[in-house]
Amino acid sequence: MFDRKKYKYFARQQLQNRWNIPAFITIITGLVMLIFSIPEVIETFRTLPELVNVDFFNSRSLSVFIQAYSGKGSSELLSYIQLAVSAIFEMAAICVYLKMSRSPEPVHISDFFDGMNNWARAIFAELWQFIWVMLWSLLFIIPGIIKAISYSQTMYIVAEYKSVSIPKALRISKIITYGNKADLFVMYLSFLGWAILATIPAGLGYIFLIPYMNLSFINAYHAMMKEALETGRIKPEDLQKQKLEDYND
Repeated sequence: MFDRKKYKYFARQQLQNRWNIPAFITIITGLVMLIFSIPEVIETFRTLPELVNVDFFNSRSLSVFIQAYSGKGSSELLSYIQLAVSAIFEMAAICVYLKMSRSPEPVHISDFFDGMNNWARAIFAELWQFIWVMLWSLLFIIPGIIKAISYSQTMYIVAEYKSVSIPKALRISKIITYGNKADLFVMYLSFLGWAILATIPAGLGYIFLIPYMNLSFINAYHAMMKEALETGRIKPEDLQKQKLEDYND
């Protein structure tokens, strides 16, 4: 049974006297992603004078502005780089949180950097998940949200089970979230108030909120995986070394 209060309580216990590394990871990740967003921010401010001078009631003037503005902003290459870097840092952080959820032993920054060794699987998993969510979103926003939740456990599976292929990890994510998607959605919403409060001190609250959220969802992942294994929806061999035919199912 999905129990978000229990998962959040466990997260608080797991973070006791171990906030330093998760906080450091959050700061480093935030700074790196901020650096990659600088070109886009600069380009946005550069186009502001043009926006002021646009006659929005003149269709020709507006069309020229839209064409000019759409050609600016961050390039596609930069967007792909941002996606890749985000995936690598997310995977590295997940490896740390998985260790924290499994053992009360201290974690080290080396655990974070060791997690970056999975960079190729991280990028492929993020891209594969993004493609499927985007395709479902073409139907309408609601199917996209549902599928995003359905695929949300993919990165955890990829990080924990190194021999499971990316496509199979996504399929396993669909299985373990079956019947739990509404609960996961409510759990996301349960952090909304904290997210608003975290922005008040110049966003510094996120240094503590993000580790809390990540560990809470890691705990939910463990519970859903355990339930799926116990009910037979997932078999232990599904999480072991793959046979060739497994990639074609």
